[in-house]
Amino acid sequence: MIDLIPIVKDHFQTLRSHADNRILWGEIAFFVGAPILLGGAGIYLDWKLRGVDNILAAFAILAGLLFNLLVLLFDVATKAVSAGGSNAQNVRLKLAKHLQANVTYALLVALLAAGILGVASGMGMEKVNRWLTGVLIVLLAHFTLTLLMVMRRIRAAFLQSIT
Repeated sequence: MIDLIPIVKDHFQTLRSHADNRILWGEIAFFVGAPILLGGAGIYLDWKLRGVDNILAAFAILAGLLFNLLVLLFDVATKAVSAGGSNAQNVRLKLAKHLQANVTYALLVALLAAGILGVASGMGMEKVNRWLTGVLIVLLAHFTLTLLMVMRRIRAAFLQSIT
């Protein structure tokens, strides 16, 4: 059986303070709460998602790009270890590990959304009901926030590499 729990744990372990390693509950609440509130609003307002095939195609493309980014991160981590060792002081390696955790988690969310959209598309649905729309809004918003976190970390890694 495929155990996906370590992927989720690794991602949420990156939501800690770098200074004292305490859990950043505000960030966790934002990354989980905001998508749930948005999905709940979609259900309450009776939104119905249209264009299932197009959204599925977008998630499939993004999932492919995330797989590519994981391969690149493996190379970055290897170079970080060879340049600075595998000790706790190696900031590049720490950023690479966090990026790997976040990208893998984003890929998991994208595959989950693509699976739901694929089933809906296979059933010939062009428009989904409000409940499924709410779930897809939660996944899309959570995915978007995770990608923004990845962008922030890539920026930090870039700035760290040029200093």
